[in-house]
Amino acid sequence: MHNGIEQPGSTLLTGGLRDHRDDSGYFLSPTVFGQADNNWRLAREEIFGPVLVAIPWRDEADVIRMANETHYGLAAYIWTHDIGKALRAARDIEAGWLQVNQGGGQMPGHSYGGYKQSGLGREFSLGGMLDSFTQLKNVTINMTR
Repeated sequence: MHNGIEQPGSTLLTGGLRDHRDDSGYFLSPTVFGQADNNWRLAREEIFGPVLVAIPWRDEADVIRMANETHYGLAAYIWTHDIGKALRAARDIEAGWLQVNQGGGQMPGHSYGGYKQSGLGREFSLGGMLDSFTQLKNVTINMTR
């Protein structure tokens, strides 16, 4: 794989190939890396692709700490059967949009924009102007799983 996103020491579990529908080289097939470390560029930057970086963690506090150690915070996803853990993580993770037991695109009527150096759009709306001194968070939970 020669696409510039791999990290020495990581394990490519699947994907990583140029998408056959695009000749420009800007798009990859869905890609999963394992054996990753949270300090790696691969784990800390917004790749905006179908790329998942699997990082081992010890407990809830450890995973929340790692989630917040990036300069970005556009979106976060939590998969769990424990709604209490989901709500604690939703409160503590520094991301503008947090989804629980689902993943998907923007939903009409929901605020959009990240924390820290991530996300554009919130500041151009009436709500963004009025709430310029607050930090909004949108949490969506799929209760059918």
